[in-house]
Amino acid sequence: MTTGTRTAGERYDFLDWLRVIAIGVLLFYHTGMLFVGWGWHVTNRETIPALQWPMDIAHRLRMPLLFVIAGAGMWFALRRRTGGGLLRERTVRLLLPLIVGCFVIVPPQIYFERLFHGQWSGGYLDFYAERVLQLQPYPAGNFSWHHLWFIAYLYVYALLLIPAMLWWKRRAAAPRPGWWLVALALPLGVNETLLKPLFGERHTLLNDWYIFDHYLLLTAYGYLLASLPGGWQWLAERRAALVFGGVATAAALIAMLVFGTVPHGGAVDCVLANVFTWLLVLAFLGYGRRYLSFANPLLRWARDASYPIYILHQTAIVALGYYVIQTSWTPWTKYWVVLSATLVACVVLYEYAVRRVSLLRVAFGMKGAPKTPPLVSDTAGV
Repeated sequence: MTTGTRTAGERYDFLDWLRVIAIGVLLFYHTGMLFVGWGWHVTNRETIPALQWPMDIAHRLRMPLLFVIAGAGMWFALRRRTGGGLLRERTVRLLLPLIVGCFVIVPPQIYFERLFHGQWSGGYLDFYAERVLQLQPYPAGNFSWHHLWFIAYLYVYALLLIPAMLWWKRRAAAPRPGWWLVALALPLGVNETLLKPLFGERHTLLNDWYIFDHYLLLTAYGYLLASLPGGWQWLAERRAALVFGGVATAAALIAMLVFGTVPHGGAVDCVLANVFTWLLVLAFLGYGRRYLSFANPLLRWARDASYPIYILHQTAIVALGYYVIQTSWTPWTKYWVVLSATLVACVVLYEYAVRRVSLLRVAFGMKGAPKTPPLVSDTAGV
């Protein structure tokens, strides 16, 4: 059976780097949600139009990359565990932090949102007792996983995909990488064409078939890529062509939309948008393999820190943003204050609380440092 790696002990630090970078982009993105006028939990009255295009592009790339990396992580995990062992590990690393997050991390976001919209005027403890503990789903109620939907979906994907992944692992040989990988964008495009008009982006797990299928495919794609012999190197050698193809696709699509050649949200729009997404994700993996295949003290710290910081970051942004947007500062000043304060708050909370308290480590999906480094950080892709 081929393993898709050169040697059994070869590390893939570039996947850790890409995961850390993608989570870092989330801080910029969710801070920007305060200022783009797209409707969010808390919003500034004045917008920053310059953020809209970069955030729109980032929205097409940030989560797909994280789900692909999560799928690759499952390949590496199954090389060291049985299917049952992986499911037990994912239950501890995903389901437990999700439950803790729903009861502890997310409620302050809903509290500040209700304050902002004039839907609550009391203190937080009263809000928690009277509203949150009713366990009525958001938005009608006040119980939600909000940004932790990513963790919920990953856990369900593990339940669904482990049998197929074990079957793939037992195959005599994996296919060789090639340009056929680009065709994997087509199922993504068909899924968006058919299901997005019927099921908008809800992140509710139920009745969210467009998003559910979209990221299920990307998670499976990550597993497939990790299993291909020489797959990462193939992407590294064709990284420039992949970027060119992605940018050219985006340029052609934008031109067609501007001139009315194709309708926004139509089949051509959906397919080409997903071709752009997939080519850029492959390019990121290729460039990461070429330039980020190394470890240093920052990466060794960020491997563990990125998951707890992901769990914490949106609550910090909403809480800080609620107060900052009430100042008379310029929108850009508010943006950088919220972003900087969020980063500092998350790092301090991680470094001086989460990392040092055993109970908090478990609650935030962390584990003790392994005696021997894994092939790739096994933090469930986040």
